[in-house]
Amino acid sequence: MKNTFLFALALLLALGTTSCGREKKGVVELNFKALYDGSPLVMMEPYAYNDTLDAFFTAFNFYISDVALVREDGTEVPLTEIDFVDFDDMDALSKAQEGFSIDFSEVPSGKYKAVRIGIGVPMMLNETRASDYPAGHPLAKDSHYWDAWESYIFSMTSGKVDANGDGVFDDGAILYHCGSDEVYRSKELPFVFELDKNGKAVVPFKVDVHQCFKEGDGYIDLIAHPATHTIDNLTWAMKFMDNMIESFSIND
Repeated sequence: MKNTFLFALALLLALGTTSCGREKKGVVELNFKALYDGSPLVMMEPYAYNDTLDAFFTAFNFYISDVALVREDGTEVPLTEIDFVDFDDMDALSKAQEGFSIDFSEVPSGKYKAVRIGIGVPMMLNETRASDYPAGHPLAKDSHYWDAWESYIFSMTSGKVDANGDGVFDDGAILYHCGSDEVYRSKELPFVFELDKNGKAVVPFKVDVHQCFKEGDGYIDLIAHPATHTIDNLTWAMKFMDNMIESFSIND
């Protein structure tokens, strides 16, 4: 009888442990939406840039890194060391409204108060190169590595400009491709939520592309400064990335 009792007790403890293990896990979705003056950004769609320029965009993408959830007690739950967010194919309003999502499973359940996120490639990873990684890895993109700079392109924003109002976007190019350790940015964003056992929580990020070009009371002069491809002058790349991380928010 004693052995039977001990066996039953051990079985109950094992089942309880298994149940608790299941209770501690859930899924977190990071959903990113690109906006333009608060509305969904649609690729190839004309937008008013300032009083004299219209613009459309053909690319907007960036690396995210060192992403972590911050618990109520201040401890962190890492989600990803490096990943890639890409809006380049969002050429319809329905796609832009849906946004770009990355799911993380097996996230400990509980109460959280903030999310930490980096924009770009941290210094140690930026010392590597695309050829160091297997196909499919976020850092294996040849399109996002500058050999001459020995740096990844942290964020890529491309487009065309119409400066004379003729409706033809042939008056200039937008090539804000920002890289090098100096332009890496990070931010902790307050976001209170609870992840239930076997449940799912969505973290709804948004970033406004127009705000990335802010300068003073207006916007960067794209005719005078159309690109950020000079390593010895990072002024405009740093300005863009400062604006970008400032524009990053969580829409709760």
